[in-house]
Amino acid sequence: MIGISKMKLTWTALVLSGGLIASSAAWAEGPRYSMSETEDGFLRLNTETGEVSHCREKSGGFTCDLAADERAAYETQIAELTERLERLEAKTPAERAGVPTDEELDEAFSFFESMSKRLARAARIFGDEMQQMDEELQQNPFSNNGNPDDDS
Repeated sequence: MIGISKMKLTWTALVLSGGLIASSAAWAEGPRYSMSETEDGFLRLNTETGEVSHCREKSGGFTCDLAADERAAYETQIAELTERLERLEAKTPAERAGVPTDEELDEAFSFFESMSKRLARAARIFGDEMQQMDEELQQNPFSNNGNPDDDS
């Protein structure tokens, strides 16, 4: 029985020492995170992945949020502006200037034509009524035209 327990003890010692050697090798490569103090907290750099987190004190503890990668933000903005420029360049100069299309012009002229016809008709009716009144006055210049207030 003593042999078996010595064997277990030896294996346990070997496993523990292997774990210690592995963890000390990882520590020899350097710490995983590097910290830099800022005005309102600190920046945490993951030395393995390169991710940067901005850590701040909130509610008695620290909260770390991934910092925006400025290069990625610039590249996204450049891509959006390039797409916008391509859309603008694809338009004709008239479209870029906001000039109405032929269909929009036809619709506007049709509206103005119908309005001018209505105005001409109203003017013609008004002219006819005025001419009729003139003719009545020429026939009977002293009549009151049915006005009961006139005593003549």
